[in-house]
Amino acid sequence: MSRKRLVIKTIIVTFSIVIILAVAAFGIVSLCAPGIMIGFSDSLGLTGISGDYAYQEYERTGSLECLARSFFISAERKNDRTADMRFELLYENEMFDDFCIEQNEAVVPEAIEGYDYRNRICGIAACVKYRLARSGDTSYEYDAIISFAFGETKKDFLPGNPVIAVGVEAIKADDGGFCKQLLEEMRAYGFEQNQDFQEITKLLEECADE
Repeated sequence: MSRKRLVIKTIIVTFSIVIILAVAAFGIVSLCAPGIMIGFSDSLGLTGISGDYAYQEYERTGSLECLARSFFISAERKNDRTADMRFELLYENEMFDDFCIEQNEAVVPEAIEGYDYRNRICGIAACVKYRLARSGDTSYEYDAIISFAFGETKKDFLPGNPVIAVGVEAIKADDGGFCKQLLEEMRAYGFEQNQDFQEITKLLEECADE
């Protein structure tokens, strides 16, 4: 064997070993420390994979922050069935109320008047459930979705509440039937008719063609 061929063969073997070790290391870290992989996959633009690693970290440690992160990513990517499953795990957790309070204290700038973390996450969850119902999934019904949104919206009708969120989702889908049902129940529920209420009501009226 010539010296040139020997050098090439050595390079190929060395490169193959490096690749095998790198893949093995990646697999070990993914399995044993998914928390480390969350930021790494995010930095590579692999947002969907980052959400899955966040869910694995939740399964490993019980971290509600990781579970919430995995829900937000799934919802953003319209992986609605997965998002809803992850939200229900979070919503049914006995620490959910405390978790929402902690998130408000930790991440919400004081300048955002009326912002509420629970409003945000439940609003996105209502949109996920709405999209599943609209897709024809009979496990999700408009009545139940509206009931959930109303139950998570305070009477003073704070900005960004779940009723607004699911209303905007239905308006974007040009779903006149849902908008009409939502509008009728809003009028009868006794929400404070502040500026946010009036604005979403006007948009719902236009979509419902009233």
